Formats: sequence, structure tokens, C-alpha cells
Amino acid sequence: MLVVDFDGVVCDALAECALVTWLGAEGVARWNSGAGVLRRVPASFVRRFRKVRDYSRVLDHFVVAHLPYADWVRGRKDFDRIFRTLPAGYVSDFTRAASAARGRLRTEEPDFWLGLHTLYPGIAPLLLGQAGKTMIVTAKDERSVWDILRRHGLDGTVAEVIGECGQKAIAVRDLCRRHGISPADTTFIDDNLANVRGVAAVGVRAMWAEWGYHTPEDMANADRLGVARLPAVPAGLDL
Repeated sequence: MLVVDFDGVVCDALAECALVTWLGAEGVARWNSGAGVLRRVPASFVRRFRKVRDYSRVLDHFVVAHLPYADWVRGRKDFDRIFRTLPAGYVSDFTRAASAARGRLRTEEPDFWLGLHTLYPGIAPLLLGQAGKTMIVTAKDERSVWDILRRHGLDGTVAEVIGECGQKAIAVRDLCRRHGISPADTTFIDDNLANVRGVAAVGVRAMWAEWGYHTPEDMANADRLGVARLPAVPAGLDL
């Protein structure tokens, strides 16, 4: 069985994530066109979001991009320290608003929204080669994942999507149990180093996707910890 993350492994959605993060800010409630808003998003915000995205595991983390002092983040400890200082209500309000913005974009401007998601080179052949044996475990919502897969003609390659997932080790372990597959016979691919290490701890062959979102610190830690790495989308996998 192949289990993969979505954003950062299957598709690059940096522009979409930056847009919904901008729309999720307090006070940004009225807008007529997502495409129009995207054109007006300050370049300084997009640069800050790009940095924040490299440290983020879930949608909640994107809220840090709204803090100007996030420009000063120099490592994961800095990022985690900033996120921990945020009031829980502030984070949850942001996450609800960003999720609602994503839902509105998906339903009201589907072509524009879908066009913000591009597949990484080699992903389509990989999923086609593993059709019926692939599961997706992601922080993105399930409906969005299915819509994007359908846009690219890949919805038939994926057997199951577990969306809005913040505990991937638990999710992958449960997938193995439900489908009667040994963790040792399962391959997991994610661009988040912490997720890769967590899933590896439950006995799964977990591999770090270097083509996704990560920091120089992650690269150094992957070397130090001996994490299995994939520098590019593999042409195939022996599952």
C-alpha cells in the first residue's frame, strides 16, 4: 500500500494556500472575486507566507503569516515559539475563516481555484502505476483533494482520502489495520520531516519528499537522523 501526503507531495498549492490564508484574516470577510483578491495580495505577504509554509503541518499554522515578526523566524524553534504564544481563539477563528474561504472559492470560482493546484512532475505516472493501492492522508480537506484529483483525471487512482488530519502516524496505523495490511508492507511519503519520523515509528517505510516544502534546517536534520529521502518523484515503487 502507498500512502502519500497531498500538498507538497502530489501538488503544489502555494498560491492557493497563500490566498486562503490572506482571506482568513480577521476583517477580510467581503470579496467578490478570489482572482481579484489574489492580484491585490501584497508581495511582502506572499514572501512571508512562503517562509511560513515551509514550517507548517496543518492549516492552523498558516496564521503565523499574518504576524510581521514572522519575518524574523530563523528556525523551527522560533516558529513553534511564535505559534504557541497565539491565543487558541485567534487561531481557531482564523482556521474557520480560511476553510470557509477555500470552500467558497471551490464552489463559486471552481476553474480559478482548481487552476491554483499544479501536479509535481512525475506524480501522475506514479499514481497511475499504483492505482487502487494508493491512499492520501493530508491536512487538506477531503472534498478539495477529490476535486483536484478529478480535475487531473486521477480520482480513480486513489482508494481513500483522509483529510484534515493532524496525527498522521495514527491515521496510517489505522489504515493498515482496517485494510489488513502490515505496516512493513506500506510506504508513506510526506514532505514534512516530523510526519515522516512519526509514521516511521509505527513500522511503516516512511520516506521524505525533498521536492515539497521544507527548510535548510530540515535538510540538515534529515542527514543527521538518517531519514530515507526521495530527491524526486520516483518512476515507480516496489510495493
